[in-house]
Amino acid sequence: MPHCVIQYPANLLESVDVDSLLTSIHAAADQSALFESGDIKVRLLPVEHYLVGPEPAPFVHLECSLLSGRSIEQRQSLAHLLAKALCAAVPDVEMVSVEVREIVRATYCNRAALELAV
Repeated sequence: MPHCVIQYPANLLESVDVDSLLTSIHAAADQSALFESGDIKVRLLPVEHYLVGPEPAPFVHLECSLLSGRSIEQRQSLAHLLAKALCAAVPDVEMVSVEVREIVRATYCNRAALELAV
């Protein structure tokens, strides 16, 4: 945890250093000191069809999902760290946004939880 999913227009990859983008978002999440470095997941999700206002303008949106239990201040700080890193990675994109979402622990399951249940 967390899962950082970056949505962007598929054609944006032509002008963005993907490795640098992934690395900078991972580093920003790590800088928050809320997670173990090895638990931070960052992935790109290209979008083929989209509108920003009435036209298909460039955008980048990062959705960061993490297990519940962090304070509002911790989540705000994380959002700002991620937004700064994202803006630096895509300086020519005006529409940049970050959303930090909480996952309810009681309804989250992964492989480790399944293996513990055996």
